Amino acid sequence: MNTQPTEHKHFQTGHIHLFDLYKYIAEHPKFVSGKDGDMGDYTKLVNEVVASIPNKAGWYNWGRINDVGFWETIYLGKSGNKKTSSLQARIREELLDERPGLWATIYGVEPTERQFQKVFKNKYGRQTRSYRKKNIHYIVWVSADPISEQEIKDEEHTLIALYRPAINIQRVSYPSHTPHTEAILRAFDAEIETVSSPRVKSSTLHLPNTKDEIIITV
Repeated sequence: MNTQPTEHKHFQTGHIHLFDLYKYIAEHPKFVSGKDGDMGDYTKLVNEVVASIPNKAGWYNWGRINDVGFWETIYLGKSGNKKTSSLQARIREELLDERPGLWATIYGVEPTERQFQKVFKNKYGRQTRSYRKKNIHYIVWVSADPISEQEIKDEEHTLIALYRPAINIQRVSYPSHTPHTEAILRAFDAEIETVSSPRVKSSTLHLPNTKDEIIITV
């Protein structure tokens, strides 16, 4: 039995929704890339979306509200204590690098993949990982301070085991809970409850040059 006193930690929670990104994409069918020099507006919008996320260590949960109103975790990641590996930095990086999944939400996987390969002249393989993040509604995050890199990693293993995200489920192990695990879980669950609330509304996107509509929960 561990009788050592535990260090007090401060946990902060929050979330971002991706509706503004989907709205931009619905108005810009052409896949944007630095190669074509048209990433500026998308990058600026991503910077605005992540501005409320702290430059702190913690964990983040890409997810969506399913057809029966329950939360589904698609991917769970961790961030470090350095500014370049913080919650804001990691989430920003993924929204930029894995944007094929967001384009695929609006236009479908195969049309997006064709655009991607055309832009990059088949230099990269199929963007399977990005497409697994298709139809994401929210990214929920929990920051922790102070916390060591090893503690971040240990808690990530536990969170993956409990939330069982579709993308990194193959990494499941069943580590023992730490004195802080319960607080982290409560923080995540409270934030997920917030975005799952009936008060959260849906918005409709109208695709250009079509009569198609996409309903996004925000």
